[in-house]
Amino acid sequence: MRTFTDKAALKRLLASLGGGFVFALMWGPQEGTNTGDFGIAFFQAMGLRKSHSMSWHFPWRLLIFLALGVAVFLIVSTWRYVAPFVRSPGSLPLLLGFITILLSQTAMNWDDPLPTLVQGTPNPRFGSIHKVVAQTPQLSGLTNDFFQWWLCWLGPVVILVLCLAAIMRPALRKLGFVVAVLAVALGLLAYKAHHDLVKVGGAIDHSLGVYADMIGYLILACAGLIVALSTLEKADPRGFLLRISNWRPGMPIAAISLVFGLFAYLNDCWYGPLTHDADFAKTQSLFKGTRVSSLATQYLSWLGWTLFLASVVLAVASCYLAHRIIAWLSVVVGIAGIAITFLTLHSMTFTAFKIAPNDGQTWANIGVGGFMALLVFALNASASAQVLFNTRESRASVKTWSHNLPVTSMVNKARESAQGKTFILVLLAFAVFYPPMLNVVWQNVVVTQIGVYVLLAIGLNVVVGWAGLLDLGYIAFYAIGSYTTAYFTNSLPRKPPSWLHLSPLMTIPFAIITCLIAGVLLGAPTLRLRGDYLAIVTLGFGEIITIVATNNPFNFTGGSIGPTVPPPRIHLLGLKVVFGEDNLPFWYLLLVLIIIVLILFYRLEGSRLGRAWAAIREDEVAAQATGVNTTRVKLLAFAIGASTSGVAGVFFATQVGYFDPSIFTLQASILIVAYVVFGGMGSLYGAMAGAAVLTWLPQFLKPIVPLEDRQMWVGAALLAMMIFRPAGLLPAKRRKAELEGLDAPSSAETVAVPASEGL
Repeated sequence: MRTFTDKAALKRLLASLGGGFVFALMWGPQEGTNTGDFGIAFFQAMGLRKSHSMSWHFPWRLLIFLALGVAVFLIVSTWRYVAPFVRSPGSLPLLLGFITILLSQTAMNWDDPLPTLVQGTPNPRFGSIHKVVAQTPQLSGLTNDFFQWWLCWLGPVVILVLCLAAIMRPALRKLGFVVAVLAVALGLLAYKAHHDLVKVGGAIDHSLGVYADMIGYLILACAGLIVALSTLEKADPRGFLLRISNWRPGMPIAAISLVFGLFAYLNDCWYGPLTHDADFAKTQSLFKGTRVSSLATQYLSWLGWTLFLASVVLAVASCYLAHRIIAWLSVVVGIAGIAITFLTLHSMTFTAFKIAPNDGQTWANIGVGGFMALLVFALNASASAQVLFNTRESRASVKTWSHNLPVTSMVNKARESAQGKTFILVLLAFAVFYPPMLNVVWQNVVVTQIGVYVLLAIGLNVVVGWAGLLDLGYIAFYAIGSYTTAYFTNSLPRKPPSWLHLSPLMTIPFAIITCLIAGVLLGAPTLRLRGDYLAIVTLGFGEIITIVATNNPFNFTGGSIGPTVPPPRIHLLGLKVVFGEDNLPFWYLLLVLIIIVLILFYRLEGSRLGRAWAAIREDEVAAQATGVNTTRVKLLAFAIGASTSGVAGVFFATQVGYFDPSIFTLQASILIVAYVVFGGMGSLYGAMAGAAVLTWLPQFLKPIVPLEDRQMWVGAALLAMMIFRPAGLLPAKRRKAELEGLDAPSSAETVAVPASEGL
């Protein structure tokens, strides 16, 4: 009992209660008060008083979060007893499924904000809908019960308790089957309740809350089956995933594409999501008799289904048989499906515009079905490409076989290489075909925030992650790139010569050169500084650039008003792209820039310069003693990192059209550093993932958390990452080895090697 009575336990209890108290302040739409009375703001944040009433309320939210803090304290204090059950098979999917249901029933929309049953609710989430459902007698009793608090939360809690009992007591493992049945039943009930809600509301709905809820219950069902059927004492998720992926390379991707394809051709909207909401079959009737192309007519009648089925069959067959010829046929059919589907969507769009050029609500709306079909064809081609990569890498391993390595190790390395290439293809497919499925708000978020900050994080990773130089003024190069673009596009008070008046995209080389020079000018005086002193100098550089952009005696930058930059235009070989009317052209332009930068930096990381940066990061004195020119290498780190920020500045200036110096703040620089640290210092993919996750999180919390509190959630995510995964989200191999050691096995799962792949 000493665990609960010593001073360390008291500190843990106070820390857990303090954490629960802080999360109670962070959770919810309360914004305090504008009267300046912090007492009233505190009571409102705690839920003790409402903003429109001075009456007292019972602090349910505070008690719930304090109870969660006590639960965390009990788990931490008894961890040596709890750990064996946490590591048992089924524990991880149980946690993931419960968290998914929690997010779907608290943060996600369950009905589009249209004139439906929940009219007047700007973001109709689960908590807002249940109040309206209770006052709607047209809904069935089962639907009414589901949307009430007792059933929607009692079901997951009962599943959680039963599954935990089955995990903790081996004699009760058969309860896992009961958990699976209950989870499937509740998932179907969620779908039926949402269907009744939309049907009674009488409007078109494309919300995703119910689908996230169903996925959560599906994960809980898998957790129950794992608990009931597994005979292992310790879970090995990585080994399980490896066994699935190595059973038939590419088969998981083909299975996912099959599910997506069925949704695309049977359920998703292909045209008129705001009016017709026509699925694939209805779209054929909608365009029947119009001047749509003959190819599009055939596609809507029979060719679409034929291409989809042929693509799926060939992908599955190539993955199951590991047959190169079938794999090549699958890749060809996938590429043909992408081209034909794209031409069909193009013909539908132009035909609709000719029918009603001014009726944007009725005709000028393409649904997600066509883009989902494009993604399906791309995934099928990627699945078959993994078969080709796998066989090619295996043959290359045989040719370069060394007697010092076992056959199993060589085959595993070949498969890892093939899986890495396939993973890149899958990511590229999602990057190309998923953004058109988003609504306008999220497309703007992807372009102006996620995409731009991903590019900035890649550049800062050179300075912080590879060279180990803490730069807190990185946003200054972003500003320099933006103002360079404004100058050469004739958007500043000081005009360039007429022969230097350029289009926005032509300013990219000048922005890169300008930021290179600025990086060298910053790096040259700071070469002798390290650690905190270097951070302070770079911080001051960022503040100087912002102040000079706001106040300068020559009025070079336009002061606090800021410039207005025209959008770019592309006229090349018959291709005409006009930017500024939609977010998608900017996204594809940004995607091309990111891919170019990634290819260059990937080659740079393994070069002699990249190894010199790593040596300086580990020990600058030792690196200099081994012959590394530290002065030159550190200057190159500042210059190359700054040039990437200059490219991001060009894109930002042309995309937003107008900016002012207040955008380039110290907080923005610190956030970019946080993205790199969160994703994994020194890892290209980690920097991208960190920027994407931490820019997505505040937008996801926008409906339920006020603006002032969203950065607190970013801070909480950083703290959690530093505690539980200090190497970062996707750490670099070197950084992971430093923290976990070189002898840590990647998985305890033994991967079988087929006899056909032996030597």
